[in-house]
Amino acid sequence: MTDSFLGENLIFIISQPRSGSTLLQRVLAGNPDVQTSAETWLMLHPVYGKKSNKMKTEFNSSWAQGAVEEFLDHYTDGREVYDDAIRAWAEVIYKNALKQNNKKFFLDKTPRYFFIIRDLYELFPRAKFVFLIRNPLAVLASELKTYVKGDWPVLGLFAPDLIDAPQLILDGIDLLGENAITIRYEEFVSDPEANISLLCQKLGIDFHREMLDYSNTPKPIGKYNDPTGINQHTTTNTGSLEKWKTMVNDDQALFFARRYLAAIGEETIHRLGYEYQEIYDVLHSRTLLTKKLYPWSIAIQPESKWTLRQHFVSDLYFNRIKHGLVKGAFLTSNKYFRRLARKFITASSLPDK
Repeated sequence: MTDSFLGENLIFIISQPRSGSTLLQRVLAGNPDVQTSAETWLMLHPVYGKKSNKMKTEFNSSWAQGAVEEFLDHYTDGREVYDDAIRAWAEVIYKNALKQNNKKFFLDKTPRYFFIIRDLYELFPRAKFVFLIRNPLAVLASELKTYVKGDWPVLGLFAPDLIDAPQLILDGIDLLGENAITIRYEEFVSDPEANISLLCQKLGIDFHREMLDYSNTPKPIGKYNDPTGINQHTTTNTGSLEKWKTMVNDDQALFFARRYLAAIGEETIHRLGYEYQEIYDVLHSRTLLTKKLYPWSIAIQPESKWTLRQHFVSDLYFNRIKHGLVKGAFLTSNKYFRRLARKFITASSLPDK
């Protein structure tokens, strides 16, 4: 490991998606020494190659991991060789990107790195790790508006971002200790000059006041970027700070927000730096007006994990909206009676063993 690439010129931004990471990235990219891109997701595959049963593959990933470990144990200097290989692989790619653009630091903004914070820190202990924190209820509100848009089962695709990420990020901050660089979204947009100048100091790069106006900073190429907010402004602004509170005006969003707050829990909210009671009071400032709401327990699960009953409840909800109470119930029940009948006929036709 002595001669290995340890991430000396890497900067990682780790956050929940919809936390303002694209904004922070664009501001930092205004520094002439910093190169960045759309979300790379670069380190996820090589790191997950070491994790049993964590990847869905055509081959058995658990067997593959075992085979690789046996090979490393018996025919190399040990499993650390695999980590050195990852470092060498990363060095080639990151440094090539820097060479192409004549820059000194590569800023990798990939929110899902919250899954592999420990791995990244062990691989690249000399890299800079920036943890961007935002009120989780603001993250939920942004997810609902940007991606879900009333198609409630879509929310399940973002379950790890909402449920797992806050605790994993806190664990990462604890792990890195004094090496963790934290910045809170609300403070960043409220006083960008003070917060970005301090952040630059911690990153070891120069602060230029021109960085705060990113109108002339090239937009990262690639589809994995903020599809909406970043293009509406050219500087930081505080307009989004209170938008999460508008969920109170919509019964379904409010219902989800209450369930989400309960799922995260008071301790995690406090550790993130927010007042649980203040958020709770906002979300309970009025009574829900309808009981015909899409269940949080179904929405927050990936559809692939739904039970037959959950599929039925989801279909019933949307059919009632589309066709009315009676016809919607009839269509949904008819669909599932036919499905059960097919399963019964198929089971009955199987030959006796």
